Amino acid sequence: MILGHYAAAYIARPHARTAPFWLLLLCSNLAEFLWLALALIGVESPEPSSLLDATFENLKVHMTYSHNLVPNLALGLLVYGLVLLKLRSQKLALWCALLTVSHVWLDFIVGFEHQVLGADSASIGLNSYARFPHVAVLIEWLFSMACLVYYFRAEGRSGNLVSRKKKVALFIAFSVGILLWLPNATIPMKDLLPF
Repeated sequence: MILGHYAAAYIARPHARTAPFWLLLLCSNLAEFLWLALALIGVESPEPSSLLDATFENLKVHMTYSHNLVPNLALGLLVYGLVLLKLRSQKLALWCALLTVSHVWLDFIVGFEHQVLGADSASIGLNSYARFPHVAVLIEWLFSMACLVYYFRAEGRSGNLVSRKKKVALFIAFSVGILLWLPNATIPMKDLLPF
C-alpha cells in the first residue's frame, strides 16, 4: 500500500481533532519513511535498485527493520511513548501508535510479503503486489475511498461538515494518486514514460 496509508489518518482525524494533522499522516506512513532511510544507507535496499526498472511484480526488498511484525510493534510502542511524553494525551498517543502499526497490517493485505521478525522467520501477508498487483491497487483504492467516507460521515455526525469542494478534492487526489500505479503494477516506469 502506498497512498492508502495516508487515507488511514482520516479514520483517526475525527477522534483526534486537536492533533496536528501532519502528525497523523506521519504516523500512518512512519514505517515507509523508516524503510526509505534504511534503503538510502543500504540496509533494506530494493532490487531492482532503480524505480524506473521496478514493477510491483519484480520488486524485491527485505524490510527486516521497517516492516516486519515485531519491529513494527516496537515502533508503535516508541511512537506511543513519544507522543504521550510530548503532547500529554493518551488518546492521541493511542491513535498515533495504532496508525503506526496499522501500516504493516494494511501491507499484509495490499503490499509485499513481510516476516514476523527477520528474514528467516515466518512470512506473513498475502504478497498481493507479487501475486495479483492490479487487484491490490484496486483494493488500496477501495480502502482509501472507505476511509474518506468514514471521515466525512464522522465529521458530519459531530457537526463539522466537510465541504463538497474538499470532498471532491480528496476523492480526486486519492483516486489519481492510487490508480496511476495500475500500469506500473506490471510495466516498468521506464517503459511508460514518453521519453
